[in-house]
Amino acid sequence: MHDLEYQLEDCEEDASLLPSKGFISEPRKADPASKWSTWAKLGLSVLAVACACALYVTSASISDQHNAHGLRQPSQFPGLEFSEELGRKGPMTYFPSKIVRVNKALPDQVYTSGSHVILSDDDSMFFQWKLDKSKFKSCYIDSVVPTPEDGLAANKTYTSSGSLTQIQIWNVTTPTKSMKSLSWNSRPQRIALMGTVAFLSDKEKEELLDFEDGWQSLMPTRFSCGEKMTVSIEVACEGCRLEFEQLFSSPALAFDLLEIG
Repeated sequence: MHDLEYQLEDCEEDASLLPSKGFISEPRKADPASKWSTWAKLGLSVLAVACACALYVTSASISDQHNAHGLRQPSQFPGLEFSEELGRKGPMTYFPSKIVRVNKALPDQVYTSGSHVILSDDDSMFFQWKLDKSKFKSCYIDSVVPTPEDGLAANKTYTSSGSLTQIQIWNVTTPTKSMKSLSWNSRPQRIALMGTVAFLSDKEKEELLDFEDGWQSLMPTRFSCGEKMTVSIEVACEGCRLEFEQLFSSPALAFDLLEIG
């Protein structure tokens, strides 16, 4: 009897904890702001992954197709193309590329280009220069002779007889072949006498021939230059004899081509 009453009391307490028939449970609603934040994060993550994949594919494609052929290569020596112009600010003196003797008494004798210069009634010398383009537009041909003291100190001497003040400079035809060797019979032909020069030092020209400052611009052997060209001349001496070695060293003892500044 007591046990039954205890059980009924327990049932009544449990029933009080259950929802009554008139109670309706409402579902919990999600926060709208939280919902959009989650979708935004998800969208940004997807976009980031897509951009990373696209960048990888593009970089791989560029790496596979890269070809340096035809691209301008950087110079290992920048400015070297201007070194020639920078190194020759003033007028140049050109050493001949060819120096060849011919002898009228031995017309078939072939002489090769060398440093030995001989002028006489029978001997003529042919000189040739290869000129590059230059900003200096006037040139002339002249003798370049050291003073006796400077020449002796450098072992640059010459032997001569007769007057050396009227050495002839002739403009001649340019050989079709290389002027490495010539004979009297195969020599270039004279076109016109350019003028005469004196085989004297500058000091002697001023003292003995009354040359004044700027005499170079009045040289009869002056001609237009400044373009890429080949200049060939004949040097002859009537009634005189001259012999020396024309070497590319200082002081000069030579027949040279000079630019006028």
